[in-house]
Amino acid sequence: MLEISVNRSLRALRALLLSALLVAVGVRASASSPKREMRGVWVATVWGIDWPSCQGADATVRERQQREMSVLLDRCRRLNLTTVCFQVRGMADVMFRSQTEPWSSFVSGRRGTDPGWDPLEWVVAECHARGLECYAWVNPFRWSSGTDYDTPADREWKKRGWLLTHGKYTVFNPGLEDARQHVVDICREIVEGYDIDGLIFDDYFYPNRIPEDKSAPDYGLYMSEAPWMSFGDWRRANVHKTVADVKCMIADTKPYVRFGISPAGVAGKADTSGGKWGEVCVGVKAADWQYGEIYSDPLGMMYQGTVDFVSPQIYWPTTHVTAPYEPLSRWWNVSANLYGSHMYPCVTLERIGQGSLAEHRADLLRQIECNRRVSVDGNLGTMIYSAKFLPKVEGVLAGGPFAFPSLSPCVADGSEDETGRVERLRLRDGELSWRPAAGARRYTVYAVPVEVSPREAMDDSGDGIDAVFLLGVTYEPRMEVGREKGYRYAVCVYTGLSAEGAAVWLE
Repeated sequence: MLEISVNRSLRALRALLLSALLVAVGVRASASSPKREMRGVWVATVWGIDWPSCQGADATVRERQQREMSVLLDRCRRLNLTTVCFQVRGMADVMFRSQTEPWSSFVSGRRGTDPGWDPLEWVVAECHARGLECYAWVNPFRWSSGTDYDTPADREWKKRGWLLTHGKYTVFNPGLEDARQHVVDICREIVEGYDIDGLIFDDYFYPNRIPEDKSAPDYGLYMSEAPWMSFGDWRRANVHKTVADVKCMIADTKPYVRFGISPAGVAGKADTSGGKWGEVCVGVKAADWQYGEIYSDPLGMMYQGTVDFVSPQIYWPTTHVTAPYEPLSRWWNVSANLYGSHMYPCVTLERIGQGSLAEHRADLLRQIECNRRVSVDGNLGTMIYSAKFLPKVEGVLAGGPFAFPSLSPCVADGSEDETGRVERLRLRDGELSWRPAAGARRYTVYAVPVEVSPREAMDDSGDGIDAVFLLGVTYEPRMEVGREKGYRYAVCVYTGLSAEGAAVWLE
């Protein structure tokens, strides 16, 4: 039943897009709706922040959870988002079948209890059915925010001495090689076992404000491992080793899977990493707390090429006094471009409900416009936290900056083979289909009014066919396009790193 519902909603959406083409073709909407733009949303599962609203291991709960996710993903598709960041590991508990970590209580109701289905497998399939990318969102080190877990896996980790506690926060100790390798191994399970498009870490590393002196619980380990380094540099190196090892694992396993990190929004201050990696210091008053309190150095990660992209959490409005949005977005853009990384700022909708809804909506539009305007390399993007707030802004996004579909920015690192071409393109009973190209994971589909020639339909920047004609992305060698007359269709191979192959036209 869910599959039938998805197909119906997609057919209706594509019918609307085809109707809109006749209006848009005269004005070439690509100037206000770029062809390449990461449009992501975070789906938080800890404490059921975004999903699910209920927990349990019986069929009734599973069906309700799946219905809720279907509604969420349908909204993402209507909003022309490109990417869903689905939280699959929040506190060393998981939303997939793992050989090493317990099931999350946030899906089954009890840590370690099998919910009777595999949420990650299901969400990936449902995202792809809608042409959406699915990124697995992982909290790399966090174990607990105050709860003492007691599954067999938790007891084993305690026995091995892997856990590091300060205040109410407990993490896997990044200073221990075995603990770091465990993080790499759990990421390997995800990358090898699931058809994800990307993997992203957020900013949970060391416990916040853990002491940097003899009172620290990891002081003895530090002195035995690297007393010639500063305590802080040793901790940052431990975090970076983990990030680098995950990057290498992905490169060896599925090089088309993108790997990124979502750090705190302020970095590169004069008293932290500013100037350390050849970058100009950030010019805002707010502090770079992540460098010396959770021991994260995202500039170093970009400099050393251990991430493909960053999505800094610039969680302040455009009018903020100490951390104004535009200077931070501009600085991150320049920094990422300097190091050859992509940068997709992360904005928050959490303040919705406080003050004027109209002003929150207006500021979101200003932030998206800013992200586009200050980009120095054309790799545009905005990541939205979080999914539960999308209904409040759906109208202004769908009727404004996200009015037309977009593709993720292309990562051209030479790690993929030639894109190839589809063959035997045909249209029958409203379904466009073709013979798959060898090795292709997905495709882009375009509909161009017959009065527009293929040459006239090309993007002015040379990036293939203009975005105004884009119907969407499909992970299958077919797409429902309806029976409306007056269009010629084109299909391109669309690689995991978002490169497009040559268009094949059906006249």
